[in-house]
Amino acid sequence: MSKAKNYSSGLLTDLLSEISVEEQETTDKRMMLASRIDEAIKAKGWKKKDFAAAMNKLPSEISKWLSGTHNFNSDTLFDIENVLGIKLINIFDSPKEQVFIFKLNVTSRIKLLMPKCFSDFSGAIPSVNWIQKSLPEIQIDSKKQIIQYA
Repeated sequence: MSKAKNYSSGLLTDLLSEISVEEQETTDKRMMLASRIDEAIKAKGWKKKDFAAAMNKLPSEISKWLSGTHNFNSDTLFDIENVLGIKLINIFDSPKEQVFIFKLNVTSRIKLLMPKCFSDFSGAIPSVNWIQKSLPEIQIDSKKQIIQYA
């Protein structure tokens, strides 16, 4: 088996240099979205025609969606989420810019029971307001204060 040869083209380089960073990011996100949908279809053991039937669409439209160039509207994305049982848009996450910092100083042997609501997170960072409301639920078997806000 022979190795693939590197190919360079002035025309291709010129075309790629005309794409802005924002356009490239949009294209990348559309491709990732299409890939996520395709993976969910395969995970259900479906073919594209099965997914098309479940969505009441023609298979050709599904092919367009999975090409990574389709500009979905929110209703279509919500319908896809419902049919495939996945989340494509998470509008309930805290903004990435929000950071929560706290210190936990353990000065004696304690038993720290986290409230059930902390176990509901799947890697998302809770908002500061949510944490401040939830921290009083923490039960501590110690007479010393061990939680400090930074």
